[in-house]
Amino acid sequence: MTTGPANAQPYDGKDPYRTGCANTKVNTGKKASLKNEVGDRLGTIRLFYSRRCGTNWGEVSVSKSGFGEITVYTSKKSRSFSYRPGNGGHHWGNMVYAPSGVCAKATGSVTTGAGRANKGSGTTPKACG
Repeated sequence: MTTGPANAQPYDGKDPYRTGCANTKVNTGKKASLKNEVGDRLGTIRLFYSRRCGTNWGEVSVSKSGFGEITVYTSKKSRSFSYRPGNGGHHWGNMVYAPSGVCAKATGSVTTGAGRANKGSGTTPKACG
């Protein structure tokens, strides 16, 4: 779900590092393992917040060959980002505006090869600013 122009915020859907928002990032302490269907851990997703920008986004740590998607949600909107192999297995999603008092969570998925054992996902608990 995306918002219309009336509700759009300048940082929605933008890269937290390119905008400089990540310069004031805070690890919310909310994280989750990206697990396959039998519970094997294939990576981790963490939820971050920028004090200066009032935004949240997710970051994953996966194998260098992993690819997948990162989505951050509030109760009213979400933003997704698909990542490809590389970058040492460290990837981040796009931001969603979530100022003080707004709760957010992040989900991540990873695929590291063929077959269900090589596909994992996870969702962080909510953090409320």
